Amino acid sequence: MSVPPYQPPPYHPPAPPNQFNGKHKTILGCGGLLFMVVLVGSIGAACSPQASVKTRAVPGPTVTETVTATVTDTPRRAPKETVPKETASAAERTKLSNYAGQQLQAAQDAAQAEGFFVLTSHDATGAGRMQLLDRNWKVCSQKPGPGKVDHSTTIDFATVKLEETCP
Repeated sequence: MSVPPYQPPPYHPPAPPNQFNGKHKTILGCGGLLFMVVLVGSIGAACSPQASVKTRAVPGPTVTETVTATVTDTPRRAPKETVPKETASAAERTKLSNYAGQQLQAAQDAAQAEGFFVLTSHDATGAGRMQLLDRNWKVCSQKPGPGKVDHSTTIDFATVKLEETCP
């Protein structure tokens, strides 16, 4: 009898059920890393202050059309009444409430409900701290103060932490 030219492959006992081999460790590590990135990103998006959107008017292309019209004499109608400019601008102004003493998140929600969407906040103590969790801060003052304000005005809240007193 002759010896086969190839040896059988070496026998490796299977890994115990509660141990991971190299491939399992790699997959688990990548999955954990991906989970952490998604978790940190979603927390950052949920906790970031309201971003103010600034738009800039950019002139578009000018279109010129030449129209030839035939005019026939017809009786003229009375001109329509126009709304005075003061009334039109007054319609854009809304009463801004006083938010001093309120929780920052509640003040922002109430201001947005009144139609004010350009909101900022800063640390009233001057320490320059960021308001990451709006629910942990309270409003000390606001600019502009309560009264009739245009909707496009930026409302700035001066805030301190809930357990602190306003300066």
